[in-house]
Amino acid sequence: MRGARRILGTALAAGALLAGCGGDGDETTTTAAPAEPEAPEKPERVAGLPRGWTVERNAAQGFSLGVPPGWRKGGACLESKAPEVPVTILCSPDKLVTLSISADRTGEALELDPGEFAVRAMAGLADSYEGLEPGEPKPFRARYEGASVKGTAKAFGTGVRQRVTVVVLRRDDVANFTAVIAANADQPTGPAVRLAEQALGTLRSQPVGPPGG
Repeated sequence: MRGARRILGTALAAGALLAGCGGDGDETTTTAAPAEPEAPEKPERVAGLPRGWTVERNAAQGFSLGVPPGWRKGGACLESKAPEVPVTILCSPDKLVTLSISADRTGEALELDPGEFAVRAMAGLADSYEGLEPGEPKPFRARYEGASVKGTAKAFGTGVRQRVTVVVLRRDDVANFTAVIAANADQPTGPAVRLAEQALGTLRSQPVGPPGG
């Protein structure tokens, strides 16, 4: 599906650019016109975070979420320069787990339910992983309707085994938020993966604003 590949700015960033998890690449993304909203989007505030967490806002994509203590973002997560894409990239202190997130507000994205969207998103990572096959979608508990799929595969170029989770959160009539959690499969990364999932539970939608605004 051509659209699924286009909406995978998040997935490709996580799959191709992980440092600690062994990815490397230079994928780029394109954008499509957003769907016309039925009413102005109302911002939702990130609140009730655990002690020590901070708030990360992606104004260009229109969302905010909580970040666990010690987690880094952007270029600090990568061995090479961060790509020029509007994707939020976060990583655990040891860089063994990376979380990347982007939003898609196109009508095409909103036509698919989150489970089907997640399966197609996982399939769109085929250029970054060898033998990656999505499992069955399962509900993902968060503020918005959500689904996740999981798989394990080797990253092209490094051969590092990674556990990959694609999560799709849907704010009705507004956006799909696609996230990829990639974890080194040969290291004890369970606690960090759970923190990444907890961070996704704090994600809130906001109207798109100018970068850095």
